[in-house]
Amino acid sequence: MSREVGVRVACSPPFAAVREPLKDAFGDRCFYCDAVLPIDNPVDHVLPWSLVGIDGLANLVGSCTRCNGDKLNSLPTPAIVDRVLARDRAVLEELAVDLEWPTQYDRVVSAARGIYLSRPDGSPTWAGVRSSQRLDLAYPTWWLTYST
Repeated sequence: MSREVGVRVACSPPFAAVREPLKDAFGDRCFYCDAVLPIDNPVDHVLPWSLVGIDGLANLVGSCTRCNGDKLNSLPTPAIVDRVLARDRAVLEELAVDLEWPTQYDRVVSAARGIYLSRPDGSPTWAGVRSSQRLDLAYPTWWLTYST
């Protein structure tokens, strides 16, 4: 994988192999802002690769260049993690078989739980281009208490 200043470039091979199948399965819109994706859009790690090192399909989404560049290694809001984990798991598993690429769904859930529970309340999270929200786990989401 190519790297630039510690950032994993998720649009380089082998991630190009998952770009079109993700679009076919989940639509040709940016997962974050809903912009129409170009042919060569980036594939983004929702939980940053620099934090968890998970390349499974459950952690990968189609992203526009703007969102991908703005998010970089930022931890997304729990609501964004909710959305990525709410994708049809059967579709992800089918893609995994077709592509011979693991989903790593349970690993993504466990990593998300570990990362967010270890962050202090008020930590910044990425909410969209030039937008952040302070972490507030007063009302935890399902994956924070999920047992794999």
